[in-house]
Amino acid sequence: MDVFKWDSPRTVGVAQLDEQHRLLHRLIMGLIRTLEAAPGDPEAEKSFIRIFETAVVHFKTEEDYLEAQGYPDLQPHRLEHELILDWFRDQTAQRDRPKATPLMGLVKGIGEIIQDHQATVDHAYAAWLEV
Repeated sequence: MDVFKWDSPRTVGVAQLDEQHRLLHRLIMGLIRTLEAAPGDPEAEKSFIRIFETAVVHFKTEEDYLEAQGYPDLQPHRLEHELILDWFRDQTAQRDRPKATPLMGLVKGIGEIIQDHQATVDHAYAAWLEV
């Protein structure tokens, strides 16, 4: 099995947003560790939903902050958030289907998506905030 490695979330220089990034990181990595140790853990599906709920809160907080700062690329940033949340909703809706993606694959998938989002889209606003 591929090893998903995510050393630490990138910082953007805004304490509340950085803490939310760290929380998402902890939740994702914690669920990966849980699934590695106990693939059939009965709480794992709830933990996946918690990651989604945490992302919803984080995205709203981040968008509100960027709007207050007058960030010029807020609309594309919002769209990126919606695409991530749509992915979550789609995957969650398919959980009861016979050929649903195993939960470990979903958790690693969302980890990669969020990591890429932080490295590109969030990095762009972090650089703008420093100007």
